[in-house]
Amino acid sequence: MTFLLRLIPFLCALQLMLPHAAPAAPSLPRLAKPPLGERWFSISKEKEQTGFNRIDISEAPGGYEITVESGTKMTILGFARDAVSWEKYLVNPDLTLKSFEVDEVIDGKQIKLNGEVTAEGVRVNFTRDGKTKDKLLKVKGAVYPPPVVNMYPLLQGGEPGKTLKLKMLDIEAIKVIGIKMSVIGIETLPGGATVLHVQNDLYTFVDNDIWVDPSGNTLKESVRHGLIVTQAVDRESARKFISAHPGLKRR
Repeated sequence: MTFLLRLIPFLCALQLMLPHAAPAAPSLPRLAKPPLGERWFSISKEKEQTGFNRIDISEAPGGYEITVESGTKMTILGFARDAVSWEKYLVNPDLTLKSFEVDEVIDGKQIKLNGEVTAEGVRVNFTRDGKTKDKLLKVKGAVYPPPVVNMYPLLQGGEPGKTLKLKMLDIEAIKVIGIKMSVIGIETLPGGATVLHVQNDLYTFVDNDIWVDPSGNTLKESVRHGLIVTQAVDRESARKFISAHPGLKRR
Protein backbone atom coordinates (compact mmCIF):
# COMPACT_ATOMS: atom_id res chain seq x y z
CA MET A 1 0.00 0.00 0.00
CA THR A 2 1.19 3.50 -0.77
CA PHE A 3 1.51 4.88 2.75
CA LEU A 4 4.06 2.21 3.63
CA LEU A 5 6.48 3.54 1.08
CA ARG A 6 7.14 6.54 3.28
CA LEU A 7 6.23 4.94 6.59
CA ILE A 8 9.20 2.61 6.96
CA PRO A 9 11.48 2.53 3.94
CA PHE A 10 14.12 0.83 6.08
CA LEU A 11 11.75 -1.95 7.02
CA CYS A 12 8.34 -2.64 5.55
CA ALA A 13 4.66 -2.81 6.03
CA LEU A 14 2.01 -5.26 7.11
CA GLN A 15 0.68 -8.77 7.76
CA LEU A 16 -2.38 -10.85 7.93
CA MET A 17 -3.37 -13.60 10.27
CA LEU A 18 -2.63 -16.80 8.46
CA PRO A 19 -5.64 -17.81 6.36
CA HIS A 20 -6.91 -21.33 5.99
CA ALA A 21 -5.86 -22.82 2.68
CA ALA A 22 -8.71 -23.46 0.27
CA PRO A 23 -8.82 -26.13 -2.40
CA ALA A 24 -6.66 -25.21 -5.35
CA ALA A 25 -8.39 -23.24 -8.10
CA PRO A 26 -7.13 -22.18 -11.53
CA SER A 27 -7.64 -18.47 -11.00
CA LEU A 28 -10.07 -15.77 -9.96
CA PRO A 29 -12.05 -13.74 -12.52
CA ARG A 30 -9.89 -11.13 -14.22
CA LEU A 31 -10.47 -7.70 -12.65
CA ALA A 32 -12.28 -5.41 -15.11
CA LYS A 33 -12.17 -2.24 -13.01
CA PRO A 34 -11.03 -1.11 -9.55
CA PRO A 35 -13.38 -1.17 -6.56
CA LEU A 36 -15.12 2.22 -6.45
CA GLY A 37 -15.79 4.10 -3.24
CA GLU A 38 -14.02 4.72 0.03
CA ARG A 39 -12.01 2.19 2.04
CA TRP A 40 -10.43 2.64 5.47
CA PHE A 41 -7.52 0.76 7.06
CA SER A 42 -5.81 0.58 10.43
CA ILE A 43 -2.02 0.39 10.71
CA SER A 44 -0.75 -1.52 13.74
CA LYS A 45 2.60 -2.44 15.20
CA GLU A 46 2.57 -5.54 17.38
CA LYS A 47 -1.24 -5.33 17.60
CA GLU A 48 -1.24 -1.68 18.75
CA GLN A 49 -2.78 0.75 16.27
CA THR A 50 -0.38 3.51 15.31
CA GLY A 51 -1.95 4.94 12.15
CA PHE A 52 -4.63 4.90 9.48
CA ASN A 53 -5.05 4.89 5.73
CA ARG A 54 -7.97 5.93 3.53
CA ILE A 55 -8.36 5.18 -0.18
CA ASP A 56 -11.16 6.62 -2.32
CA ILE A 57 -11.60 5.57 -5.95
CA SER A 58 -14.02 7.28 -8.32
CA GLU A 59 -14.64 7.39 -12.05
CA ALA A 60 -13.04 10.29 -13.93
CA PRO A 61 -12.85 11.33 -17.59
CA GLY A 62 -10.68 8.80 -19.38
CA GLY A 63 -10.23 6.54 -16.36
CA TYR A 64 -10.30 6.84 -12.58
CA GLU A 65 -9.24 9.19 -9.79
CA ILE A 66 -7.61 7.67 -6.70
CA THR A 67 -7.20 9.71 -3.51
CA VAL A 68 -5.11 8.43 -0.62
CA GLU A 69 -4.80 9.91 2.85
CA SER A 70 -2.69 8.43 5.62
CA GLY A 71 -0.93 9.14 8.88
CA THR A 72 1.17 7.10 11.28
CA LYS A 73 3.65 7.41 14.11
CA MET A 74 5.75 4.55 15.43
CA THR A 75 9.19 3.43 16.54
CA ILE A 76 10.87 0.29 15.21
CA LEU A 77 14.32 -0.96 16.16
CA GLY A 78 15.01 2.41 17.80
CA PHE A 79 14.03 4.44 14.72
CA ALA A 80 11.09 6.84 15.05
CA ARG A 81 8.94 7.44 11.98
CA ASP A 82 6.21 10.08 11.65
CA ALA A 83 4.43 10.42 8.32
CA VAL A 84 1.33 12.27 7.15
CA SER A 85 0.39 12.15 3.47
CA TRP A 86 -2.24 13.15 0.92
CA GLU A 87 -2.04 11.83 -2.64
CA LYS A 88 -4.16 12.03 -5.79
CA TYR A 89 -3.62 9.92 -8.90
CA LEU A 90 -5.37 9.97 -12.25
CA VAL A 91 -5.13 6.62 -14.03
CA ASN A 92 -6.21 5.14 -17.34
CA PRO A 93 -8.94 2.46 -17.59
CA ASP A 94 -6.20 -0.20 -17.27
CA LEU A 95 -5.00 1.58 -14.07
CA THR A 96 -1.71 2.78 -15.57
CA LEU A 97 -0.61 6.18 -14.31
CA LYS A 98 -1.56 9.43 -16.09
CA SER A 99 -0.77 12.17 -13.54
CA PHE A 100 -0.35 12.69 -9.81
CA GLU A 101 -0.23 15.21 -6.97
CA VAL A 102 1.32 14.56 -3.54
CA ASP A 103 1.64 16.56 -0.30
CA GLU A 104 3.43 14.77 2.54
CA VAL A 105 5.29 15.48 5.76
CA ILE A 106 7.85 12.91 6.90
CA ASP A 107 9.59 13.42 10.23
CA GLY A 108 8.68 17.10 10.13
CA LYS A 109 9.92 17.73 6.59
CA GLN A 110 7.38 18.63 3.90
CA ILE A 111 7.60 17.66 0.25
CA LYS A 112 5.13 18.44 -2.53
CA LEU A 113 5.11 16.72 -5.90
CA ASN A 114 3.08 16.79 -9.06
CA GLY A 115 3.69 15.30 -12.45
CA GLU A 116 2.49 13.34 -15.44
CA VAL A 117 3.43 10.48 -17.69
CA THR A 118 4.78 11.51 -21.10
CA ALA A 119 6.31 9.73 -24.08
CA GLU A 120 9.77 10.38 -22.60
CA GLY A 121 8.93 9.12 -19.12
CA VAL A 122 7.47 10.55 -15.89
CA ARG A 123 7.91 14.30 -15.52
CA VAL A 124 7.98 15.42 -11.88
CA ASN A 125 7.96 18.88 -10.29
CA PHE A 126 8.74 18.82 -6.57
CA THR A 127 9.37 21.23 -3.73
CA ARG A 128 11.56 20.16 -0.81
CA ASP A 129 13.47 22.24 1.76
CA GLY A 130 12.09 25.37 0.12
CA LYS A 131 13.57 24.53 -3.27
CA THR A 132 11.57 23.60 -6.38
CA LYS A 133 13.02 21.31 -9.04
CA ASP A 134 11.95 19.47 -12.17
CA LYS A 135 12.96 15.89 -12.88
CA LEU A 136 12.43 13.45 -15.73
CA LEU A 137 12.22 9.79 -14.76
CA LYS A 138 13.11 8.00 -17.97
CA VAL A 139 11.16 4.78 -18.31
CA LYS A 140 9.66 2.65 -21.05
CA GLY A 141 6.35 0.89 -20.77
CA ALA A 142 3.50 1.12 -18.29
CA VAL A 143 3.96 2.73 -14.86
CA TYR A 144 1.51 2.18 -11.99
CA PRO A 145 0.83 4.27 -8.87
CA PRO A 146 1.27 2.62 -5.44
CA PRO A 147 -2.48 2.24 -4.64
CA VAL A 148 -3.11 -0.18 -7.53
CA VAL A 149 -0.12 -2.49 -7.04
CA ASN A 150 -2.10 -4.98 -4.95
CA MET A 151 -4.75 -5.17 -7.68
CA TYR A 152 -2.25 -5.91 -10.43
CA PRO A 153 -2.30 -9.74 -10.14
CA LEU A 154 -6.08 -9.70 -10.55
CA LEU A 155 -5.74 -7.51 -13.64
CA GLN A 156 -3.56 -10.28 -15.05
CA GLY A 157 -5.92 -13.09 -14.10
CA GLY A 158 -4.61 -14.07 -10.66
CA GLU A 159 -3.30 -17.48 -11.71
CA PRO A 160 -1.71 -19.29 -8.71
CA GLY A 161 2.00 -19.92 -9.13
CA LYS A 162 2.43 -17.08 -11.58
CA THR A 163 5.21 -14.49 -11.22
CA LEU A 164 4.52 -10.96 -12.42
CA LYS A 165 6.61 -7.84 -12.85
CA LEU A 166 5.56 -4.19 -13.03
CA LYS A 167 6.97 -0.68 -12.72
CA MET A 168 5.75 1.56 -9.89
CA LEU A 169 6.22 5.24 -9.11
CA ASP A 170 7.97 5.56 -5.73
CA ILE A 171 6.88 8.99 -4.56
CA GLU A 172 9.24 9.20 -1.60
CA ALA A 173 12.39 8.31 -3.52
CA ILE A 174 11.04 10.13 -6.62
CA LYS A 175 11.93 7.33 -8.99
CA VAL A 176 10.34 4.43 -10.86
CA ILE A 177 11.12 1.03 -9.35
CA GLY A 178 10.54 -2.53 -10.51
CA ILE A 179 8.41 -4.87 -8.41
CA LYS A 180 8.15 -8.64 -8.66
CA MET A 181 4.93 -10.26 -7.45
CA SER A 182 4.31 -13.94 -6.79
CA VAL A 183 0.77 -15.33 -6.75
CA ILE A 184 0.73 -17.81 -3.86
CA GLY A 185 -2.81 -19.07 -4.33
CA ILE A 186 -6.50 -18.71 -3.64
CA GLU A 187 -7.40 -19.03 0.04
CA THR A 188 -10.36 -18.71 2.40
CA LEU A 189 -10.09 -16.38 5.39
CA PRO A 190 -11.80 -17.04 8.72
CA GLY A 191 -15.40 -16.05 8.07
CA GLY A 192 -15.45 -17.49 4.58
CA ALA A 193 -14.04 -14.68 2.40
CA THR A 194 -12.26 -15.88 -0.73
CA VAL A 195 -9.00 -14.03 -1.32
CA LEU A 196 -5.94 -14.08 -3.52
CA HIS A 197 -2.70 -14.37 -1.54
CA VAL A 198 0.25 -12.63 -3.17
CA GLN A 199 3.76 -11.63 -2.14
CA ASN A 200 6.00 -8.89 -3.50
CA ASP A 201 9.60 -7.75 -3.07
CA LEU A 202 8.78 -4.13 -2.33
CA TYR A 203 10.72 -4.21 0.96
CA THR A 204 14.26 -5.58 1.01
CA PHE A 205 15.04 -8.57 3.23
CA VAL A 206 11.52 -8.90 4.69
CA ASP A 207 8.39 -10.73 3.63
CA ASN A 208 5.50 -8.65 2.32
CA ASP A 209 2.25 -10.61 2.07
CA ILE A 210 -1.06 -9.29 0.73
CA TRP A 211 -4.57 -10.73 0.71
CA VAL A 212 -6.95 -9.14 -1.79
CA ASP A 213 -10.55 -10.07 -2.58
CA PRO A 214 -11.89 -10.76 -6.12
CA SER A 215 -13.13 -7.16 -6.40
CA GLY A 216 -9.64 -5.75 -5.84
CA ASN A 217 -10.05 -4.73 -2.18
CA THR A 218 -7.01 -5.33 -0.01
CA LEU A 219 -8.21 -6.95 3.23
CA LYS A 220 -4.86 -7.24 4.97
CA GLU A 221 -1.21 -6.70 4.24
CA SER A 222 1.84 -7.71 6.27
CA VAL A 223 5.54 -7.26 6.62
CA ARG A 224 7.88 -9.37 8.68
CA HIS A 225 5.35 -11.95 9.80
CA GLY A 226 2.92 -9.48 11.34
CA LEU A 227 5.29 -6.99 12.96
CA ILE A 228 3.26 -4.33 11.18
CA VAL A 229 -0.27 -5.09 10.02
CA THR A 230 -2.56 -3.04 7.81
CA GLN A 231 -6.15 -4.22 7.99
CA ALA A 232 -9.43 -3.09 6.48
CA VAL A 233 -11.74 -1.47 9.06
CA ASP A 234 -15.05 0.36 9.03
CA ARG A 235 -15.24 4.12 8.64
CA GLU A 236 -16.52 4.76 12.18
CA SER A 237 -13.59 2.92 13.78
CA ALA A 238 -11.11 4.83 11.64
CA ARG A 239 -12.66 8.19 12.44
CA LYS A 240 -12.60 7.45 16.18
CA PHE A 241 -8.90 6.73 15.96
CA ILE A 242 -8.23 9.94 14.02
CA SER A 243 -10.25 12.00 16.54
CA ALA A 244 -8.07 10.59 19.32
CA HIS A 245 -4.88 11.29 17.32
CA PRO A 246 -5.43 14.61 15.53
CA GLY A 247 -1.71 14.99 14.78
CA LEU A 248 -1.99 12.21 12.20
CA LYS A 249 -4.50 14.11 10.11
CA ARG A 250 -3.32 16.34 7.25
CA ARG A 251 -4.07 19.99 7.97
